[in-house]
Amino acid sequence: MFPDLPLKTNRNDTDMTAWPIPEALSPSSTSTFQNCPLQFRFQNIQNLLQPPSFAAVKGNVVHRALELLFGLEPEQRTEEAALAFAQTARTEFEPTYDITGLNLNEPQLDAFWKDCDSLVKSYLRMEDPKSVNVVDLELWVQAPINDFGLRGYVDRIERDTEGNLIISDYKTGKAPREQDVDAKMQQLHMYAYMLREMRGEAPAKVSLMFVKDGIRHTRAVTEQTMKFVVTKTSALFKTISNACTTGNFPTKKSALCNFCSFKDWCPEFGGNPDDAEVGAAVKYPRPAA
Repeated sequence: MFPDLPLKTNRNDTDMTAWPIPEALSPSSTSTFQNCPLQFRFQNIQNLLQPPSFAAVKGNVVHRALELLFGLEPEQRTEEAALAFAQTARTEFEPTYDITGLNLNEPQLDAFWKDCDSLVKSYLRMEDPKSVNVVDLELWVQAPINDFGLRGYVDRIERDTEGNLIISDYKTGKAPREQDVDAKMQQLHMYAYMLREMRGEAPAKVSLMFVKDGIRHTRAVTEQTMKFVVTKTSALFKTISNACTTGNFPTKKSALCNFCSFKDWCPEFGGNPDDAEVGAAVKYPRPAA
């Protein structure tokens, strides 16, 4: 999960901003806004409580197991080690709200952990981890664009046999249709931009690895794609700023609504957004620390 977005909160009596404007965006938050501006407001501006997501938690467990695997020397990255780290990830996550908040019964929880193991095995069928020349894992990256910033975590940075940098991102959900791949790649190009700005070296490629289906999509990073990141993200930030200023965060009804935690307060489903802050705290209480 990405940290909450920092907000510009220095408002005065003449500031008519309805909601604070973010100082920075993460690639995932830009996707949220494009999917549904009102969900973006609930999630990234108001930071409302929401329950853990089954799919997201599963992805985090698998990411953790692979992070530990790639912490080993190449010759030690065996299937046995990978499955042992899947157990380590389970031990780390099991007592947390990420798992307890899923409210799974014993058979469901057993199936959840077996699926995590299965995803790790699926990854191992995609590539030989011993052959990966890892540079960084779970790297925090950030970079300014005009008067705002981009920030987030990169799953894996490696060098290919020619010495070029590659950004790889694991996905544990279903692979998208071919015509939808480029939209998914937009986030990775944002990471490529941030890495270039931080280190002065642009990755040659970005790669999405859909471990469940064993499908990898790779795209070249070019000067044109870097310029597109700046142009598109700047335009999106302007739209978000306007929404914060006017208070107008429209809804965008789609199949994704079935997975939204905020349907109770969405006008598309008869809800009142003004009730969301109190409602979410009541519906999704966090256990005492």
